[in-house]
Amino acid sequence: MKRVALIDLGSNSVRFVISEITESGSYRLVYQQKESIRLSEGMWTHQMLTKPAMERAIKTLKALSHMAKAMGVTEIYGIATAAVRLAKNGKQFIAKVLQETSISLRPISGEEEAYLGFLGVVNTIGLDDFIVFDLGGASVEVSLIENRQLKRSVSLPMGALVMTGQFKAGREFTSGEYERMVHHIQTLLHRESWLKDAKLPLIGIGGTARNIAKMDQREKNYPIPKLHNYKVKKATMETLFQRVKETPWEERKKISGLSSERADIIVAGMAIIKELMDYTKASSMIVSGCGLREGLFFQYYGGHYSGEKYGLPCLQKNGIVDDIVTHSTLNVLRSFTPHDVDHAQYIAKLAKLIYKQWKELMPDGERLKLILKVASLLHDLGKQINYYSHARHSAYMIINSNLYGLSHREQLLSAFIASYSHGANSKFIKQSPYLSILKEGDRDIIQKLSFPLALAEALDESHERTIRSIQTQIKDKQIDMYIEAQTLSYIPMMEMAIEKLKKQCKKEFKRELVVHWNVR
Repeated sequence: MKRVALIDLGSNSVRFVISEITESGSYRLVYQQKESIRLSEGMWTHQMLTKPAMERAIKTLKALSHMAKAMGVTEIYGIATAAVRLAKNGKQFIAKVLQETSISLRPISGEEEAYLGFLGVVNTIGLDDFIVFDLGGASVEVSLIENRQLKRSVSLPMGALVMTGQFKAGREFTSGEYERMVHHIQTLLHRESWLKDAKLPLIGIGGTARNIAKMDQREKNYPIPKLHNYKVKKATMETLFQRVKETPWEERKKISGLSSERADIIVAGMAIIKELMDYTKASSMIVSGCGLREGLFFQYYGGHYSGEKYGLPCLQKNGIVDDIVTHSTLNVLRSFTPHDVDHAQYIAKLAKLIYKQWKELMPDGERLKLILKVASLLHDLGKQINYYSHARHSAYMIINSNLYGLSHREQLLSAFIASYSHGANSKFIKQSPYLSILKEGDRDIIQKLSFPLALAEALDESHERTIRSIQTQIKDKQIDMYIEAQTLSYIPMMEMAIEKLKKQCKKEFKRELVVHWNVR
């Protein structure tokens, strides 16, 4: 096991994360810290980092260096973005950081910053074609992604902190100041003709995007405390923006979901996003909780841990994950139940086979197959909390795990399918605080898709993986399953488990379940 620390020194904030990588290759976040240091504050008149700003940064980095040592970190990777790379005294600052903190910071170009942001998004959001922006304090990196490949990117010198400092003289924007800022933003954007009317999904990285999502979630009493992959419609964004602009700075700090430390720069940040949405003709913004730091981690991990040796073979050496749903699901599985990985994969294989053979009775769709796979792999997670009521615990853990490539609704479906297969009933779903996210017909999907999983579990009740083959014949009033097992001794245990499912089969599919055993 090793622990790796990543530092992202931005123009507004410094972010620090520690990830733990196990012997099996699974990884998890064990610590994170974010501090607002406003490194770029006051630098734009002379393109120099100010002494107070550098002192704030070094003080924070000293504390983070100590934290890394205290938590057993063996490697630290630090990068610095726009403020440092654009400052005339950036190199001197980096040398001073190394001298006083022992942290080696590497200034990265706008192109590399965009690429790392791309890695963070492409590996955690299940889209092939999109535009992604990473809005920081001093710049915004905008990239065009086609077929999960970075095709074009640009770094524009307009961040929330810079625009605020450049155009706002007092505590609030005057109408003239705001108009001049918007004109400047439009001028910079309109130079990038490849963005015009793109009409692609727009994915937002950075504190401003996250704050927009938080404000929207608070207004809607959204039940999942998760920002990643949350969608904000353009009309909603514009309504929130109007409210923010009309609220005085002191009162703005009290807006639910808006960070008080961002209250003075949020207008500029939201203005940039609004203009970007207008220019690209985006109908909504998908918020990514993963960005540069995650991209940096995937780059590191791909270079050191790719290959089937570590059980996560879908990660390439360049840091790009081929199948992000499978990769993240297996990572969660290996993190929590490494000893049950073989059983979980066997159950997933059986459930897939049963679903295929019962296809005419099942809700259809490629996404539903994927949802069933996730539920099958993670169905036993809850046993880590308590064997009793582990169905409910499994649901909670699936909902709150870092499963990438699934929408919030799809993650909920996986959770409920897993719990339903363990005996959770419709009352459990009805009483769930997440009910508002489900669509009409989702309960039927949950009930039906849970059956192949429950049946697969019954066929491996002893965790000995004894099934050789399954054949199914579906008739008007009966379902015949011809199951071949290794030895006769395993069958009584499986028969008892299947017997408990026959009533459910009759209820859901209006057919009797008859099992014919064969031993070979």
